[in-house]
Amino acid sequence: MYICSDLDIIYLYNCCDSLMWHMGIRIGIEDLVANALIEMVDNDENNREVTYKQLDEYGAVVIDTLNAKNEEAVLIISKERTNAFLHDYSDFFQVRMNARNEKCIALIEGKTTDELRKLFRGYLSLDMLMAFISEHSLQALGI
Repeated sequence: MYICSDLDIIYLYNCCDSLMWHMGIRIGIEDLVANALIEMVDNDENNREVTYKQLDEYGAVVIDTLNAKNEEAVLIISKERTNAFLHDYSDFFQVRMNARNEKCIALIEGKTTDELRKLFRGYLSLDMLMAFISEHSLQALGI
């Protein structure tokens, strides 16, 4: 598994656009958070948050699942991208500390998993969707 930083992305775009295209599936923080929360909230409506640790484990399993199917996949996550995501989708998500004092991203009350599906799943390939909802991926989320 290789997690790209923003500098890696800039370098790839500036030096070799075809290399970035060749990298295959690129999963950003928005895909990871939205798909994790869809599964977690559908499993338990009272659990509307995902910790950063859970996201890390979930992302690793999703990438491993795709790689096992001979799909080249990378996570494109950085502090800057996460901040931009939280700003752009502030009507859906917020950062907070949970009851165990762990930093997490929460789905704002009143927002539904149906809304997340429409916004974040419509463009996913079948392989990506299956990786996000695989048994092993859900286990990484504690489901």
